[in-house]
Amino acid sequence: MSSEHKLCACPLDCFDICSMRAEIINGKVIKLEGNKDHPVTQGFICEKGRKHIERMYSPLRIKQPMKKENGEFVEISWDEAIDTIAGKLMHYIDTYGTLSIAQYNDGGAGGLLKNVENLFFDYLGNATLFKGSLCWGAGIAAQQSDFGHVKGHSPEDILNAKTIIIWGRNPVETNMHLVPFIKKASEQGAKVVLLDPITTGTAALSNWHIQLKPGGDAAFAIAAAKYMIESKLYDEAFVQNNTRGFNEIKAYMESLNYKELLEVCGSDLESVKRFVELLTSKPATIYIGYGVQRYNNGGVTVRAIDMLGALAGIIGISGGGVNYANKIYGDYINWKAVAPKTKTNHRYIAKSKFSVELSNLDNPKVKAMFISRSNPAVQLPNALETVAALNKIEFKVVLDYFMTDTAKLADIVLPVTYFMEETDIVYSSMWNGCMFYNEKLVDRYFQTKPEYEIYSLLAKRLGINEFPQMNEIQWINVLLSGSDNHTINIDQLKSDTYIFAEEAKAIPWSDHKFNTASGKFEFPDVFTLRKFMEDAKQKNEGHFQLLTVHTRESLHSQHLMTSKITYPEVFICKDDAQGLDVCNKEIVRLQNQFGSLTAEIVISDKIQKGVLYMKEGWWFKNGGSVNNLTSHELSDIGNQATYNECRIKIIKLGANNE
Repeated sequence: MSSEHKLCACPLDCFDICSMRAEIINGKVIKLEGNKDHPVTQGFICEKGRKHIERMYSPLRIKQPMKKENGEFVEISWDEAIDTIAGKLMHYIDTYGTLSIAQYNDGGAGGLLKNVENLFFDYLGNATLFKGSLCWGAGIAAQQSDFGHVKGHSPEDILNAKTIIIWGRNPVETNMHLVPFIKKASEQGAKVVLLDPITTGTAALSNWHIQLKPGGDAAFAIAAAKYMIESKLYDEAFVQNNTRGFNEIKAYMESLNYKELLEVCGSDLESVKRFVELLTSKPATIYIGYGVQRYNNGGVTVRAIDMLGALAGIIGISGGGVNYANKIYGDYINWKAVAPKTKTNHRYIAKSKFSVELSNLDNPKVKAMFISRSNPAVQLPNALETVAALNKIEFKVVLDYFMTDTAKLADIVLPVTYFMEETDIVYSSMWNGCMFYNEKLVDRYFQTKPEYEIYSLLAKRLGINEFPQMNEIQWINVLLSGSDNHTINIDQLKSDTYIFAEEAKAIPWSDHKFNTASGKFEFPDVFTLRKFMEDAKQKNEGHFQLLTVHTRESLHSQHLMTSKITYPEVFICKDDAQGLDVCNKEIVRLQNQFGSLTAEIVISDKIQKGVLYMKEGWWFKNGGSVNNLTSHELSDIGNQATYNECRIKIIKLGANNE
């Protein structure tokens, strides 16, 4: 019996990117556990990580290429699959041009070499692509405006904070390796403040939970800023030396009144004052979640929170920072080394607008689409129209492990390798500042191929001779060869299996040199803040507001494939349930202008009056996606989906729909 242990890292699109230890016997992975020696993930993994073995060896995995014939999928060879796809592409390109070919992908499976697929469409020509974000786009755009880049503190730096502010983030469910750091900091005397419209599991870690109205975060931040400025509690030296736009902000704050701000955010002035006292007890650190920017005002919300960090003078100090994401490793990847010589001019659609813009697109219409690392049929907003738009596309190719709801709509489904069956580089741009070398652990299961190999075969068949034809080691060596003075020691990375770039350990902005045009922190412009307040005061709050939250059991829809539930649960407070005359476990219909969804009532003390929440990610077999109900509209900046701008009615089954 041959037995060995090897290190690897979880490639799920998650804050943590866990370091794991695999036990391999006779060429098969039989156990995955946390790597006890890793300083961030510290030897434990989540339920999703423990499911990797089950998923890799699942009998439900797509075993070889599939082609739809007369409405049913049949297995075909790789040669036939590549020939079929190439033939279709050549026909559409010759007839309609390269813009008739579309590519949609997301972050469902992480890995540096997964992005080779993007390179293929650059070599193909001017294709139709998708921009923006379902996840974090408004917040990214906000911090780029304020700081000029998006950087976060190393996880262990939170131990230097006196106050930890967790704003719209639920690490107990979605960032579990942050939890031990919070607990240790709390034991050392740090105060933990949570701002969230829901009483999440993280509330139990907190000294104080401020339960704001959904979407009221910016108003609370502005109220806190107003109080800091009026009471002269802001860091005058930092503001004077390192920021731009303060005088305009100060004048605008004088024009505001607390009554309007507090009505929008759902808090009170005493809470604002207490919050400011904690924020200015330096060092204080702020951790922002992604839910706060999934509103129409998503960008201004993050900019308002950034503004508090600057006013408090917690930027560039140990134990401080406004931590939203940590996009440092993008600067280390040398895509220029493999880019085509001819500059492309792709056509773009915002991801959130998929349902309404794809069908209306013309000159030319999209005739063929490639979909990978995502399940847009259930993940995109306005799901019913999204599926209708997908059905109008003549030829669809999906790359996946399993027959998802999206894959079922395809004409060709291509099976891809699981991360333990391939060599790749994994890193996160969210929190954990570590880069991992994932060496291939076992031989490929079934007739699967990595994405870079699939697109290399397709490029060959199409005669795109300039497309780089390299194996995975060659790709890694080229892409990590150094870019703009950012280098990775590849030999050390391979030897140690993980590495922290020098920038990952540094305190962001400690030199107070920002990447903005002015070189200073940029306060949001007054026009932006004024527009937010005007819109907030005019907002019509009819019906219930539905929040769709992540769950610890699944990364979006991935791990709900085998779920046995008939209907998803919708959480409601006791008073609202009584007002509707609905009882616990009752089956109801949720309805709005985008569609409807059947759900099971759960009466909860974790939610405020007028607000509901549901866990996202459910498949069609579970009664339908929560995105049957969500809007395709965009946030103020960043082309961000506005999932939390969702108003619904609850209808008792058998009742009149009006």
